[in-house]
Amino acid sequence: MTIRTLAAVMALFISPLALAAGTVDVYINGATQAKTLTDAAHLADLVGQPRLANSWWPAAVIAEKQATVVAQQQKKELLAQLAALAAEEDGDDAAAINAVQQQLQALNVTGRQFVSLDPDRVRLGRRANPPLEGHYSLWVGKPPSTVRVFGLVSRPGSVAFTPGKPVADYLDEMSVLSGADRSDAWIVYPDGRTEKAPVAYWNKRHVEPMPGSIIFVGFADSLWTKKYADLNAALLRALAQRIPE
Repeated sequence: MTIRTLAAVMALFISPLALAAGTVDVYINGATQAKTLTDAAHLADLVGQPRLANSWWPAAVIAEKQATVVAQQQKKELLAQLAALAAEEDGDDAAAINAVQQQLQALNVTGRQFVSLDPDRVRLGRRANPPLEGHYSLWVGKPPSTVRVFGLVSRPGSVAFTPGKPVADYLDEMSVLSGADRSDAWIVYPDGRTEKAPVAYWNKRHVEPMPGSIIFVGFADSLWTKKYADLNAALLRALAQRIPE
């Protein structure tokens, strides 16, 4: 058997996943310069890196390059939708919509992959340890100490996280804007999960955000159109795709 023939035979037994190992740009603790990992064939090869051992995985985000292009285009379309909606309104309603548009403009989104990054779960088996093929970005860091309030509120932005404090109490510290849903808010947890949180006096329920969560106050429902429900859903999707601060 010639060397060329032997090489061809050996190639048949090389795992395609090994040939397609992913490249991952890793951003640690808010760094703007990435550390690049080039030999991550599976998710476990990434989350098992010793240099990431002290990361707080519930708030980590992994994104795929082509999915990021899609997420950024969706954000662009959502900004245009908000601008068009504001142009149809006037006074306080228009100002409220413009406020949401400005908050969304400042939000950095990415093509998040909704998989568990907890190393203990990833090691459980094949389903929890998918192959990494292509180009990814990973954001990891220390446990956050804030909660972010977003949407139709008078003082959007980050506030200190308080253990045991429910969503309604965070919102009691500010007022809501014209057109806001006064009955329910939403929590977007650091891992991208969302949960409705009743906050009105008649339906209030004790729902606590985790540190690193976003509390979202959206648009009130309309009897005449679904556009506000669709708008809230699109905003929740963008918030779930945020890059950690």
